[in-house]
Amino acid sequence: MTQPDARFSQLLSQNAEINALLQRQAETNLSTLHRPIQRLARLLGRPAFIVTVLTLFLLWITVNLNLAFFTHQSWDTPPFFWLQGLIGVLSLVITATVLISQARQARLAEQRSQLQLQIVLLTEQRTAKIIGLLEELRRDLPSVRDRHDEVADAMQHSGDPQTILQALGALEPGEADGTAPDAELEAGA
Repeated sequence: MTQPDARFSQLLSQNAEINALLQRQAETNLSTLHRPIQRLARLLGRPAFIVTVLTLFLLWITVNLNLAFFTHQSWDTPPFFWLQGLIGVLSLVITATVLISQARQARLAEQRSQLQLQIVLLTEQRTAKIIGLLEELRRDLPSVRDRHDEVADAMQHSGDPQTILQALGALEPGEADGTAPDAELEAGA
């Protein structure tokens, strides 16, 4: 028999393997255009990137000011037209990279959310079945007193998604009376 700590460690390692499998699957599904964008996004997300860029910008300004002071000729005089253009292009690349990465992460999060929903629904169905079997066993065993349990009766049945959605909608403000909170704000304005 396995010790509880060893069994717990085994369950954790199984969960880590499932997570690694999901990660590998996400990496495998990357298109040839997404791969360099993901690498660029990882590079842009490091603190060293901002330090390097700021250092290069300061070096650019310092070199140009020194050249203007000592030789009266620099390749980019204040207000640093070429540096501003470079910053604009860099901003465009960073923005596009971040948006593409976020869109991909949102798709992955949606897939994980759907997977989690399916697992929760399956667990709920299994739990209802177990409760039903326990109730049946309680009724069949002669040594156990047979009594009516309303909570167990209710829990034997899987939840109806439509009923759950209606109940959640009734909890949100404005849903019960058919008005949305934004509509109430606009009506007051």
